[in-house]
Amino acid sequence: MAPADWDTFYRLTKDNPPWPLLVRAADRAPSKGRALDLGAGAGRDTRYLLEQGFDVTAVDADPGSVALLSAAPQARLRVTQSTFQGFDFAASGPYDLINAQFTLPFVPKDHFATVFTRLKAALVPGGVFAGQFFGVHDQWNTPDSDMTFLTRAEAEDLLSDLETIELSEEDADGQTADGSSKHWHVFHILARRPTAS
Repeated sequence: MAPADWDTFYRLTKDNPPWPLLVRAADRAPSKGRALDLGAGAGRDTRYLLEQGFDVTAVDADPGSVALLSAAPQARLRVTQSTFQGFDFAASGPYDLINAQFTLPFVPKDHFATVFTRLKAALVPGGVFAGQFFGVHDQWNTPDSDMTFLTRAEAEDLLSDLETIELSEEDADGQTADGSSKHWHVFHILARRPTAS
Protein backbone atom coordinates (compact mmCIF):
# COMPACT_ATOMS: atom_id res chain seq x y z
CA MET A 1 0.00 0.00 0.00
CA ALA A 2 1.36 3.44 -0.93
CA PRO A 3 1.62 5.95 1.93
CA ALA A 4 -1.13 8.15 0.41
CA ASP A 5 -3.71 5.52 -0.57
CA TRP A 6 -6.15 6.96 1.95
CA ASP A 7 -9.46 5.52 0.69
CA THR A 8 -8.08 1.98 1.00
CA PHE A 9 -6.61 2.79 4.40
CA TYR A 10 -9.95 4.08 5.72
CA ARG A 11 -11.79 1.02 4.46
CA LEU A 12 -9.31 -1.31 6.12
CA THR A 13 -9.04 0.51 9.46
CA LYS A 14 -12.42 2.14 10.17
CA ASP A 15 -13.58 -0.64 12.50
CA ASN A 16 -10.22 -1.27 14.17
CA PRO A 17 -9.82 -0.80 17.92
CA PRO A 18 -7.82 2.21 19.17
CA TRP A 19 -4.05 2.01 19.11
CA PRO A 20 -2.72 0.54 22.41
CA LEU A 21 -0.37 3.51 22.84
CA LEU A 22 -3.39 5.82 22.86
CA VAL A 23 -5.16 3.67 25.45
CA ARG A 24 -2.13 3.98 27.73
CA ALA A 25 -2.00 7.73 27.10
CA ALA A 26 -5.67 8.19 27.97
CA ASP A 27 -5.05 6.49 31.32
CA ARG A 28 -2.28 9.03 32.04
CA ALA A 29 -4.06 12.20 30.92
CA PRO A 30 -4.52 14.68 33.78
CA SER A 31 -8.28 14.80 33.10
CA LYS A 32 -10.84 13.66 30.53
CA GLY A 33 -11.04 17.22 29.24
CA ARG A 34 -9.93 18.17 25.73
CA ALA A 35 -8.18 15.83 23.31
CA LEU A 36 -6.71 16.46 19.88
CA ASP A 37 -6.60 13.63 17.32
CA LEU A 38 -4.15 14.58 14.56
CA GLY A 39 -4.63 12.65 11.34
CA ALA A 40 -7.90 11.16 12.54
CA GLY A 41 -8.43 9.07 9.39
CA ALA A 42 -11.52 6.88 9.62
CA GLY A 43 -12.00 7.73 13.30
CA ARG A 44 -10.78 4.68 15.22
CA ASP A 45 -9.03 6.81 17.88
CA THR A 46 -11.50 9.68 17.77
CA ARG A 47 -14.28 7.24 18.61
CA TYR A 48 -12.33 5.87 21.57
CA LEU A 49 -11.55 9.33 22.93
CA LEU A 50 -15.23 10.28 22.77
CA GLU A 51 -16.16 7.05 24.55
CA GLN A 52 -13.69 7.95 27.30
CA GLY A 53 -15.45 11.27 27.84
CA PHE A 54 -13.06 13.69 26.12
CA ASP A 55 -14.15 16.67 24.06
CA VAL A 56 -12.33 15.89 20.82
CA THR A 57 -10.94 18.00 18.01
CA ALA A 58 -10.27 15.68 15.07
CA VAL A 59 -7.97 17.04 12.36
CA ASP A 60 -7.22 15.61 8.94
CA ALA A 61 -6.18 17.20 5.65
CA ASP A 62 -8.04 14.65 3.54
CA PRO A 63 -11.67 15.48 2.63
CA GLY A 64 -12.52 11.77 2.69
CA SER A 65 -11.58 11.58 6.35
CA VAL A 66 -13.53 14.73 7.18
CA ALA A 67 -16.61 13.31 5.46
CA LEU A 68 -16.37 10.09 7.47
CA LEU A 69 -15.85 11.91 10.76
CA SER A 70 -18.69 14.35 10.08
CA ALA A 71 -21.22 11.68 9.03
CA ALA A 72 -22.59 11.28 12.56
CA PRO A 73 -22.32 14.65 14.31
CA GLN A 74 -21.65 14.59 18.05
CA ALA A 75 -21.81 17.46 20.49
CA ARG A 76 -18.32 16.78 21.88
CA LEU A 77 -16.65 16.41 18.47
CA ARG A 78 -15.18 19.18 16.35
CA VAL A 79 -13.90 18.11 12.92
CA THR A 80 -11.37 20.29 11.11
CA GLN A 81 -9.93 19.83 7.62
CA SER A 82 -6.37 21.13 7.76
CA THR A 83 -2.76 20.21 7.29
CA PHE A 84 -0.86 20.07 10.56
CA GLN A 85 1.31 23.01 9.54
CA GLY A 86 -1.84 25.06 8.79
CA PHE A 87 -3.71 24.03 11.95
CA ASP A 88 -4.19 26.56 14.76
CA PHE A 89 -3.26 24.44 17.78
CA ALA A 90 -4.25 27.18 20.21
CA ALA A 91 -7.77 27.73 18.87
CA SER A 92 -9.55 24.95 20.78
CA GLY A 93 -6.81 23.99 23.23
CA PRO A 94 -5.02 23.59 25.47
CA TYR A 95 -5.34 19.82 25.45
CA ASP A 96 -5.07 17.16 28.12
CA LEU A 97 -4.09 14.64 25.44
CA ILE A 98 -2.72 14.96 21.90
CA ASN A 99 -2.81 11.82 19.76
CA ALA A 100 -0.90 11.44 16.49
CA GLN A 101 -0.69 7.76 15.59
CA PHE A 102 1.62 7.30 12.56
CA THR A 103 0.68 10.76 11.23
CA LEU A 104 3.39 13.30 12.14
CA PRO A 105 5.91 11.84 9.65
CA PHE A 106 3.66 13.10 6.84
CA VAL A 107 4.56 16.68 7.82
CA PRO A 108 7.26 17.94 5.41
CA LYS A 109 10.66 18.11 7.10
CA ASP A 110 10.99 21.91 6.72
CA HIS A 111 7.79 22.32 8.79
CA PHE A 112 8.26 19.45 11.23
CA ALA A 113 10.09 21.18 14.10
CA THR A 114 7.68 24.13 14.05
CA VAL A 115 4.63 21.87 14.05
CA PHE A 116 5.97 19.77 16.92
CA THR A 117 6.86 22.90 18.93
CA ARG A 118 3.28 24.15 18.50
CA LEU A 119 1.96 20.72 19.47
CA LYS A 120 3.97 20.69 22.71
CA ALA A 121 2.86 24.22 23.57
CA ALA A 122 -0.78 23.17 23.14
CA LEU A 123 -0.58 20.61 25.96
CA VAL A 124 -1.75 21.60 29.43
CA PRO A 125 0.89 21.16 32.15
CA GLY A 126 0.82 17.42 32.75
CA GLY A 127 -0.83 16.84 29.38
CA VAL A 128 0.17 13.74 27.43
CA PHE A 129 1.36 13.22 23.86
CA ALA A 130 1.11 9.82 22.14
CA GLY A 131 2.45 9.24 18.65
CA GLN A 132 5.32 8.27 16.40
CA PHE A 133 8.29 9.64 14.51
CA PHE A 134 9.70 7.69 11.57
CA GLY A 135 13.39 6.79 11.55
CA VAL A 136 15.86 7.14 8.71
CA HIS A 137 15.85 3.40 7.89
CA ASP A 138 12.13 3.41 7.09
CA GLN A 139 11.28 2.05 3.64
CA TRP A 140 9.37 5.19 2.71
CA ASN A 141 12.54 7.29 3.21
CA THR A 142 13.41 7.75 -0.46
CA PRO A 143 15.09 10.71 -2.22
CA ASP A 144 11.78 11.92 -3.65
CA SER A 145 9.83 11.70 -0.38
CA ASP A 146 8.55 14.89 1.24
CA MET A 147 7.90 13.10 4.55
CA THR A 148 10.03 13.52 7.71
CA PHE A 149 12.49 10.87 8.89
CA LEU A 150 14.66 11.36 11.96
CA THR A 151 17.71 9.88 13.62
CA ARG A 152 17.33 8.79 17.23
CA ALA A 153 19.37 11.82 18.32
CA GLU A 154 17.01 14.15 16.42
CA ALA A 155 13.98 12.43 17.97
CA GLU A 156 15.41 12.71 21.47
CA ASP A 157 16.23 16.39 20.90
CA LEU A 158 12.63 17.14 19.92
CA LEU A 159 11.46 15.40 23.12
CA SER A 160 14.03 17.02 25.41
CA ASP A 161 11.58 19.47 26.99
CA LEU A 162 8.99 16.76 27.69
CA GLU A 163 9.02 14.03 30.34
CA THR A 164 9.44 10.81 28.36
CA ILE A 165 7.22 8.02 29.67
CA GLU A 166 7.90 5.57 26.84
CA LEU A 167 10.31 5.75 23.91
CA SER A 168 10.73 2.51 21.99
CA GLU A 169 12.40 2.02 18.63
CA GLU A 170 11.18 -0.45 16.01
CA ASP A 171 13.47 -1.18 13.05
CA ALA A 172 12.05 -4.30 11.42
CA ASP A 173 10.17 -5.77 8.50
CA GLY A 174 6.41 -5.73 8.85
CA GLN A 175 3.22 -4.97 6.96
CA THR A 176 1.02 -2.03 6.08
CA ALA A 177 -2.74 -1.97 6.70
CA ASP A 178 -3.45 -3.87 3.48
CA GLY A 179 -0.92 -6.60 4.22
CA SER A 180 1.83 -5.31 1.92
CA SER A 181 5.39 -5.90 3.11
CA LYS A 182 7.26 -2.85 4.42
CA HIS A 183 10.36 -2.12 6.46
CA TRP A 184 9.37 0.07 9.38
CA HIS A 185 11.69 2.30 11.37
CA VAL A 186 9.52 3.91 14.02
CA PHE A 187 9.97 5.68 17.35
CA HIS A 188 6.89 5.06 19.51
CA ILE A 189 6.46 7.91 21.98
CA LEU A 190 4.46 8.54 25.12
CA ALA A 191 5.48 11.78 26.80
CA ARG A 192 4.16 14.39 29.19
CA ARG A 193 4.50 18.16 29.36
CA PRO A 194 6.10 18.95 32.71
CA THR A 195 3.89 20.48 35.36
CA ALA A 196 4.81 23.93 36.62
CA SER A 197 7.14 23.81 39.61
